Amino acid sequence: MKISLQDFAYAKCQELIQKGKLVPGQLYSEVALSKELNISRTPLRGAVQRLEKEGLVTRFPQRGFSITEFKRKDIKELFDIRKAIEGFAAENLALNPGKFDLAAYKEHLKKQKGVSDSDDYQLFIQADKDFHKDMVKALDNRRLLDIYGDLRQSIAVLALKRFKITSQRTQSLIEHENIINAIQQGDPVAARNAVYEHMDSVIELLKLFDEDPDQI
Repeated sequence: MKISLQDFAYAKCQELIQKGKLVPGQLYSEVALSKELNISRTPLRGAVQRLEKEGLVTRFPQRGFSITEFKRKDIKELFDIRKAIEGFAAENLALNPGKFDLAAYKEHLKKQKGVSDSDDYQLFIQADKDFHKDMVKALDNRRLLDIYGDLRQSIAVLALKRFKITSQRTQSLIEHENIINAIQQGDPVAARNAVYEHMDSVIELLKLFDEDPDQI
């Protein structure tokens, strides 16, 4: 299926943000980036405007754009929404065993374990996203999945910072196993709480980032 140049530019910008090629604190030129992507400025401008509406970039007329630097309050608000969505998803899976494909989730864990010590932590980030997205996808609610997709995109920069730290990959794996075990046991309260604890551990990590920026 052929996509428009604006959709192509939007996807490429998302990819560059997720991979840390476009980072907060720098001013980027639409002209220079359009040349790098080998497209005209018009579709790139449309893509940047779309990212601005999503809160991922800030545009400066006649100057360029920068990637949004989320404050701790912003991240907490985003993770509160994640807790609501993923906590509900975990409860739903615990109450509906037919929706829970244990083999699939074990495969997610296997992939994460396989790349947890890799220097290419992007592989771990992708495996982490797949684990969480499949939980929400099991709800079979397209609108909720769209909201969740935008939400994950908003915190892509944080994932990049977090999973540079090897111990955080290990911690994430343990927490994922706790979520799976609670769902497998058919305990909706434990499943929801395991998701909450998983999200809260990220909020605690933010405090360390604030206290010691060298960890980032």
